[in-house]
Amino acid sequence: MEQLTIHRNIPVKYTADLCIAGAGPAGIAAAVTAARRGARVLLIDHLAMPGGMSTAALVPVFMPCSDGVNFLAAGFGNEVIDRLQKFAARRNFDSGLAINAEHLKRVYDDLLAESGVEPLYYTRLIDAVVESGRIEALLCNSPSGNFAIKAPIFIDATGDGTLSVIAGAPFEFGGENGEVMPSTLCSLWAGIDFAAYRAGGAFSHNDDKMLAKLEEAFQRGELSVPDFHHTGVFRVSNVAAVGNITHVFDVDATDERSLTRGVIENRRLLAEYEEFYRRQVAGFAEAEIVGSGSVLGIRESRRILGDYVLNRDDYEARRDFPDEIGRYNFPADIHPPRPGKEEVIAHKKLFRSFCCGKGESYGIPYRILLPRGVENLLTCGRCVSCDRHVMASLRVIPGCYITGQGAGMAAALAAAAGTVPRKIDTAALRKELRGIGAFFH
Repeated sequence: MEQLTIHRNIPVKYTADLCIAGAGPAGIAAAVTAARRGARVLLIDHLAMPGGMSTAALVPVFMPCSDGVNFLAAGFGNEVIDRLQKFAARRNFDSGLAINAEHLKRVYDDLLAESGVEPLYYTRLIDAVVESGRIEALLCNSPSGNFAIKAPIFIDATGDGTLSVIAGAPFEFGGENGEVMPSTLCSLWAGIDFAAYRAGGAFSHNDDKMLAKLEEAFQRGELSVPDFHHTGVFRVSNVAAVGNITHVFDVDATDERSLTRGVIENRRLLAEYEEFYRRQVAGFAEAEIVGSGSVLGIRESRRILGDYVLNRDDYEARRDFPDEIGRYNFPADIHPPRPGKEEVIAHKKLFRSFCCGKGESYGIPYRILLPRGVENLLTCGRCVSCDRHVMASLRVIPGCYITGQGAGMAAALAAAAGTVPRKIDTAALRKELRGIGAFFH
């Protein structure tokens, strides 16, 4: 690839105690937690909204927050879900763990404003100034042009580990052969007869009737990709539902051509599934897709290697750690990287074998938030240091709240002490987290 060097004077436009790249669930949890602890926080994102996958990608459900006894996403996660359910109650709708993206954006907006975080949307990370394993500044682009942000501490909440990689941290990508879970473009549906849908069964890949309908549609050529992993359509309000359906395979979230192909292909498949649902699923005869995600739903890309790599053995042992920042219990939800019925059978087998029992969970050590070789950086969310099996558990929204909350508190303590995250007292960190409601054994 041809190299082009351009020298420009880039102004330092913003300074803060802490700068967080990525305003998804993990980044927002980190920002609010740090700001409440007294840090001056700047939160940047290239999108025009807070929430990332939980809003822009239209992810329809939170996934489990509890082990059946304890609320694991305690603290920040409690607040978000309580506020979201209050929004739903005003519309006389029992939301459960469903996500109305528009309501969730407002919940995030309120939490950021109340805590004093300054969000900068339309702001894309393009590079960083790194000296001797320390990030001195982020280089960003926005409608105002290029500028720098300086802070003593940074958090990578990009999901793909973008800042960590720019700073030189090592990482792993996907499976043993570089394969990744498929992407999904979630879709917003209207015109559903919900009573008829309930009576007919809320179909998913766990339902034999849906599998039979899918197989017939594949054989007739009505659905062009024989994808049996069909998560389904979830009601998110009195009038709307979100489809977590279609898989597009081999999408590399770190490559713009791959992402472009993925989102175009997903939109094509959504048209097929709209017709399939109208013909084959009770309650959908008059339904239509009225929108799709602003961004592609990405399940997997880079995992940044940290001071510890949380792994499958830790999960299966339900291991405790002296420096743990919280606990979680979702199984390894590794969506098959290829279409086909056998792949879905293997997925179900792994998922069920990985399930925790009632009251069980595994510890999340602070060390997985500390990228190797970079002193003033923390990670949180999908890109934390773990193997693929644990990533497939922690990647969901409650897991992101837990690691984000831990990273935000650690960053605030480090900033207040004038030190780096690796040198803080983890006992003090745990005490602070317990004080804001984080769950520990």
